[in-house]
Amino acid sequence: AESVDESEDEAEESTESAAESAANTADESADEAEESAETADESVFEATDLVQMESTAEDSVESAAESVDESEDEAEESTESAAESAANTADESADEAEESAETADESVFEATDLVQMESTAEDSVESAAESVDESED
Repeated sequence: AESVDESEDEAEESTESAAESAANTADESADEAEESAETADESVFEATDLVQMESTAEDSVESAAESVDESEDEAEESTESAAESAANTADESADEAEESAETADESVFEATDLVQMESTAEDSVESAAESVDESED
C-alpha cells in the first residue's frame, strides 16, 4: 500500500508538472499569436493607407490634366508611375499582412494543440488516480 501511495504521488506530481509545462507553452504561443495578429493588423492598416494614397494620387492626376492641357502628357506619365509604385507598395504590404495573418493562424493552432495536450494530460492524471484508488480498494 505504501508503494502504491508513493507511485500515485509520483504519477500525480509528474502529470501536474507536464500539465503546467503544457499550459505555460500554450500561454506563450497564445502571446506570440496575439503579437502576430497585431503585426498583421498594422500591416493591413499600412496597406489601406497606401491604397488611399494611390487613390488620392489618381484624383490629383485627373485634376492636373484638366487644368493644364499643355503638360497633360507629362503629368499623366509621372502620376501613372507614382500610382504604379504606390500600387506595388500596397501589394507588397498586403502580402506581408497576409503572411503575418498566416503566422498568427499557425500560432493559434499550435496554442490550441497545446491546450488540448494539457487537457489530455489532466485526463490521464485523473484516470491514473482512479486506477490507483481502485487498486488500493
